[in-house]
Amino acid sequence: MMSPLNMLAPVNGSLDVINDNIPYFRCFDENVLAFIESLSNELLKNSEAKTYPELVALGFWLRKSNLKKMQSLSPTGVIKPLGWVVHFTPSNVDTMFIYSWICSLLMGNNNVIRVATKSSDIKDCLLNILNLLFAKPEFVQIGQHNLFVHYDKHSAYSAELSLICDVRVIWGGDDSVNAIRNLPCKPRCRDISFADRYSACVINGQQLTTENIPQLAESLWQDTQPHGQLACSSPRLVYWLGDSILQLELFRQLNQVAKQSGHKINSLNDHLVTSQLLKSTAKADAPIIQSAIGVIPVTEFDENWLDWHLGGGYFLLLPINSLEDIALLSSNKLQTLSYWGLEQDALIKFAQNPSIQGIDRVVPAGRALDFSSRWDGYNLFEQLSRSVEFS
Repeated sequence: MMSPLNMLAPVNGSLDVINDNIPYFRCFDENVLAFIESLSNELLKNSEAKTYPELVALGFWLRKSNLKKMQSLSPTGVIKPLGWVVHFTPSNVDTMFIYSWICSLLMGNNNVIRVATKSSDIKDCLLNILNLLFAKPEFVQIGQHNLFVHYDKHSAYSAELSLICDVRVIWGGDDSVNAIRNLPCKPRCRDISFADRYSACVINGQQLTTENIPQLAESLWQDTQPHGQLACSSPRLVYWLGDSILQLELFRQLNQVAKQSGHKINSLNDHLVTSQLLKSTAKADAPIIQSAIGVIPVTEFDENWLDWHLGGGYFLLLPINSLEDIALLSSNKLQTLSYWGLEQDALIKFAQNPSIQGIDRVVPAGRALDFSSRWDGYNLFEQLSRSVEFS
């Protein structure tokens, strides 16, 4: 017997609506924009939603002004939706299932979003708000064609949905992504895969002063605290360039910011275990900070070590002599490189090196978690639509 499928939103939704004859919205349709604006307003005024920084950030991302900015980045010409998009979303980031869905919805597609079964107060709050909006007469049609479900990932529903969808957006670890990709699908079905990635921050110690340390500490915590540092764009590795005289003071102040933000030291045992494993490689020294956060200097970096990393504010600290060292030390698994104390022109020149296989985002420290329609090297608006050529 197939394990049950739970319809999370809309409450009266049904997979029976999935077929090729159902109508679609136009790209950036006025009704869709009105719905997203209502969602933004609700996230920013709802008393429960306002207690979660992740939902407040989502509410800001969905503001009307940002939607206009996104529209300016969307493809031009005769652009049409692809059809039914199934999103297999991750469990490590509570709100991630919304971001790719919004991009797909804006391009006019109908959607099924398989939400992770892991319980989460943030996820429940978000789904409650979606159900409130889907119940409004003006948004009923949007709700009927955008179904949020959960089911056991080993059930046959993933195979059923793969056979009838036009796009699969697949978030997760490498094994989970490959498992979905191995399921049969339509010949023209597109796969947009977001597999295992990690992120790093490069800091230029030459630019560090006692005056600017507090701001950098705040920015680093802003990139670390949401989602328990488990988001793929949160830095877990810090490349240190140049002078290290104020290095320890920076991490002391980052530790203080973590304490003041209410961050509990319940990750300390995890950090201790990770430190012991790293020290066993003979390529790591004793941690320089082991409190609310953990910081451990390493003499080289092995991406397999990230399997030991359990989040909660733990940083591997690696000195480098130049940006080119990052090109030599990283692979295509390095997603976001946040930076501080470096000129953007130098970073652009560095990123243009064709031998660098990874690094799909280069952003200032403090903005590592800002989602955009360009993610993991994809332009999602282009990937989630089709262009009609005229001649």
